Amino acid sequence: MIAPAKHYVYQRVHTLKGRALRLDDHIRVASRACEHIYGVSPAIDPKALAGQIARTLRASHSAASTGALVMIRLYDAGEGGHTISVEYERPLLDAGYAHSALRPRAVSFDYGLPFGGFPTNFQIEAQALFDSLSFSRHGAGRSVRRRGDVLLSCGDSPLFAIRGRVLFTTPLTEGAMDGVEREMVIAAAPKARLTVREEPILHTDLKSYDELLLADAAGITSLAECDGAQFMSLVAPRLAEAMGH
Repeated sequence: MIAPAKHYVYQRVHTLKGRALRLDDHIRVASRACEHIYGVSPAIDPKALAGQIARTLRASHSAASTGALVMIRLYDAGEGGHTISVEYERPLLDAGYAHSALRPRAVSFDYGLPFGGFPTNFQIEAQALFDSLSFSRHGAGRSVRRRGDVLLSCGDSPLFAIRGRVLFTTPLTEGAMDGVEREMVIAAAPKARLTVREEPILHTDLKSYDELLLADAAGITSLAECDGAQFMSLVAPRLAEAMGH
């Protein structure tokens, strides 16, 4: 796989009525990634970034009453400096974090990435490649990244498994995807009457889980199947609802 010429750290941000949700948290995660990769934490003005997002939404004719996703990219400009771009991605059908009505099938692939647990352009390029392979080879709509027996993420989104009343998430120290949505799901779990257990989601244990789901800036998506193991969608809707409260 050939990496793009310009490396960047990114965040997908949920906007509602022209306002970016949880922007301070996204800035914190992006700054953490920049500090790990570049050795310097960028100076980001939240008010200036919020204004840039609002202008991008207006330029894209995004209705103020609807939700939309925007992507923030942070490029290393050298000498500790960063440049920021904001791009409109797509409108959202639901206002606020929601549980998707679609339940895609997934296939796992064992591969490594530079800075694999952080939101970089390498994640985006790898997701496009392996999502394409999962569809062309298996007719599945999503790809899951794993390292050996440990499931790390669904594309560039944090991955979770549910067994009974326990929510499992692979620890960041194992290479799981860092992100605001991961933090949101962990915080929302008690409201959905779930106990959180940060331990590896194992490929050999797939058939023992009741639900397998991913979290992104739009909300929660339940997977119907992964590598032949089939899953329900019982607690995931409550989890999505709890994310918005």
